[in-house]
Amino acid sequence: MVETRQQVVDELEKHQETMQLADFVRIVEQHQPTDVTGVDSETLAAYADAVYFDVDVSAIDERVTDSESWAEGDHFYEVGDGRISAYPPDWHAALGGIEDLKRVIEVIQTETTEPEGDDREAVTERGVPEEKVLRVAEVVAGIDRETAREELKRLRQNGEIEEFASQHRNPTIRLA
Repeated sequence: MVETRQQVVDELEKHQETMQLADFVRIVEQHQPTDVTGVDSETLAAYADAVYFDVDVSAIDERVTDSESWAEGDHFYEVGDGRISAYPPDWHAALGGIEDLKRVIEVIQTETTEPEGDDREAVTERGVPEEKVLRVAEVVAGIDRETAREELKRLRQNGEIEEFASQHRNPTIRLA
């Protein structure tokens, strides 16, 4: 039996009214130990029960791809040992344990070749939403969210990234 962590339950409950399946998987994965890639179905089921989130496990299974790199569409990625991730295995390989936020932006910009996701997540030719950079940095690279925010601030000040719609809560950024 999987033991749930109250911090994860609290985070899930904060978003329960608007949470979609992809959000649910990302939040659970984000709060897993950083030495483990992805999350298994037993853990997802335990958190779904803890917050009374109606998760259709077959819907998760239908969205899992064995692609090693980013694939267009709304997928989860097989990362081994029955675990899935919201991010492709090659992102985990390239970014796991690094501290270089510019590399995170570069990988997302390079691999995500088509616009995808909703307004919060859509990667376009203009760049990557800041929120997506922060999520990938935290989940895949293991960079603390506040540390990543500070690094983005430094990169902006040094002119190493460009930002669009700076008055927006989730600006689009790209390498300069």
